[in-house]
Amino acid sequence: MHEHFMRRCFELARQGTGRVSPNPLVGVVIVKNGQIIGEGFHERHGGAHAEPNAFKNATEDVTGATLYTNLEPCCHTKKLTPPCAPLVIEKRIAHVVICNLDPNPSVAGQGAEQLKAAGVQVTTGVLEQEGEALNEIFFHRMRTGRPLVHLKSAATLDGKTALPSGESKWITGPEAREDGHRGRLQYDAVVIGAETLRKDDPALTIRLPGFTPERMPFRVVLTGSGKLPAGAQVFKDDFRHRTLVVTGPDIKIDSLPPQQVVRLSTLAPFPFDEFYNKLAEHGIYSLWLEGGAALHSLFLQHKQVDRLTLYLAPKIMGEGRALFAHTSTALQDLLLLDRLEVQTMGADLKITAKMN
Repeated sequence: MHEHFMRRCFELARQGTGRVSPNPLVGVVIVKNGQIIGEGFHERHGGAHAEPNAFKNATEDVTGATLYTNLEPCCHTKKLTPPCAPLVIEKRIAHVVICNLDPNPSVAGQGAEQLKAAGVQVTTGVLEQEGEALNEIFFHRMRTGRPLVHLKSAATLDGKTALPSGESKWITGPEAREDGHRGRLQYDAVVIGAETLRKDDPALTIRLPGFTPERMPFRVVLTGSGKLPAGAQVFKDDFRHRTLVVTGPDIKIDSLPPQQVVRLSTLAPFPFDEFYNKLAEHGIYSLWLEGGAALHSLFLQHKQVDRLTLYLAPKIMGEGRALFAHTSTALQDLLLLDRLEVQTMGADLKITAKMN
């Protein structure tokens, strides 16, 4: 029974995708006499958390009820909203069932302990692995102190991403492309290199049926030369204020106002920690890395990629542009993937994996 209601928490939590970062996805279900009497989820960053939303939506008195949540109720005040553990106690909830304890050091089990000290029964660890997967981006940042970097690419079966001329639209089918947009939705920024901007002029927006762009991800362009097409979509469209150009200390950038230019102390070697810290100043805590080959290889060679998604089209190109640009000189230097999952996406294959 616990699993049934916890899966409903997951369903509710996912409705906040793309709107709550840097907060986690959280859903809450309130159950009394075996029936759901209240539901809520964290709808947007800065807005009410899932618990007060569920209490607000309750159809009857919650006294003595069981509250299900995929993440431990918060107990600290270092945020925009009041802590939730005291509210749960105030509402006289009898039992709280938790999927994951919060890895945030400001919580880290203290919310559960606060509930127990007030006489509330607490159960933890229900569908724990599924909960970890739901909030992988949040958990990764809390545990490592850096953003989760997800590399996405599309290629033919022989590993080619474009014709020698650079033409690449479209290698994969509409189902794979739509799935890629769902991937973008989960991340704070879509990252490309300047060569991809010059060759493809991508919009890097989210285009999904019924999607309302309340919070379009940032578009981040890395350039070592500053040679960027002033007429590119990312500099002219309705979301141009969410475009950042990352470059070196002395490179001239005319495409954007100074506040949208992120200057690093050096580009060689690339200062990843400085890069992540500068992006965090803009509220960017997760990266969807779209290309091209040189950018992908830079992150791969320095072991900065945490997750990979590759769409493979049932096509053979022969001569063309390779998926990645780096070269391994010994078998022991090959980059290893872990936990591979393969599924069909229309006519294409989708491969997801974690990087070792």
